[in-house]
Amino acid sequence: MSHDHAHALPAAPGRISVPGIIQGLAIAFILLGGAALAWAFAGGHAQLAWSSYLIGAFFALGLGVFGAAWLAILYLARGNWSVTMRRIPEAMTAWLLPGGVLTMAVGLGAHSLYHWSHADVVAKDPLLTHKAPFLNLTMFTALVGASLLLWVVFAALLVRTSRRQDHEGGIGPTRTSHTLSAVFLVVFALTISMVSFYLLLSLDAHWFSTMFAVLVFTDVVQTGTAFVAVVAGLLMMTGQLKGFLNENHLHSLGKMVFATTGFWAYIYFCQHMLIWYANLPEETVYFIKRTSNGWLPYILILPLLKFVVPFLLLLPRNAKRQPKTLVPVAVLILFAQFWELYVMVAPAMGHGAEGAHAHLPLVELAATLGFLGLFTLAFTWSLARHDAVPLKDPALAECLDYHC
Repeated sequence: MSHDHAHALPAAPGRISVPGIIQGLAIAFILLGGAALAWAFAGGHAQLAWSSYLIGAFFALGLGVFGAAWLAILYLARGNWSVTMRRIPEAMTAWLLPGGVLTMAVGLGAHSLYHWSHADVVAKDPLLTHKAPFLNLTMFTALVGASLLLWVVFAALLVRTSRRQDHEGGIGPTRTSHTLSAVFLVVFALTISMVSFYLLLSLDAHWFSTMFAVLVFTDVVQTGTAFVAVVAGLLMMTGQLKGFLNENHLHSLGKMVFATTGFWAYIYFCQHMLIWYANLPEETVYFIKRTSNGWLPYILILPLLKFVVPFLLLLPRNAKRQPKTLVPVAVLILFAQFWELYVMVAPAMGHGAEGAHAHLPLVELAATLGFLGLFTLAFTWSLARHDAVPLKDPALAECLDYHC
């Protein structure tokens, strides 16, 4: 690549304009989610309301923290092909502060969600008594709160360094980002484990898993990559990044989406296979709950949604290069993440999928859409505030010359 070619940039696209229909849908989702939660609380269904709130809050939180993780991973991997998409994960991190506050509110419903939060129950249970130094509301608030605060701080530092490069140019901010990314990924590995243990794993406090945090990580990566694919595909279809985003960039992104389906299947199979092989009561209880009382069809649908269908649809090369194919598959993966969280959370509440407590996950879905609406408003607000691409990043020319 010649020096002259390296600087032959297309006309700057300016700022990304978000269609009004997107914001309208986001507001409609917020109203729907709020109405569903209000109905559940008003009807005396506190456990249903709080479990729905937890599903929606964790769904949106995963998208927000993935923005920071995506930036860190691609900085360290020298993924210059993704430079023109950088504004997408940067905007995703805008949710971490409001989303973190809303996630901390889960503690207000601890007595409806977590049996370890009841002192009388813990006193009668030797295992919960043994775990009490870790499983208590003080530690819950301190460790989850500290984890979310660290995510906000590192995301802000990564985005601020990118903005500094927008003004100053040069390779210095990129080097700073590499250092921040290396530190953040270590912090992220520890904190995502902590957050997933408290918010999700402790719903079944008698069950434990050394792979659970890895499984949650695969969910965050798969769902976050799918969201990036949705936005990048829509931007490509509307031509807002013309000259800066082409089918080769989308192909690499599509390969990442495709790879995450196999990654999820591998981790989930390992989780199930090891528990089945060991046949230990304290481990098999997780899957017993999710294969009895009417839950078997729900858990069998999960690998179809998260692996089989997207894997087969994304096998053809053109499927990963064409937004009209990639975007619907990515939307399916987003729905699949809701389904997995529902299968994680609802059976832990002790209700069956049939009989007296049977219900379709309408309240849970509405609450999740409400949180997705809030996330979308924060995301679109942040996305429209800055130039669409980092024009002064030295890696931009290499990204535009990407034809792999």
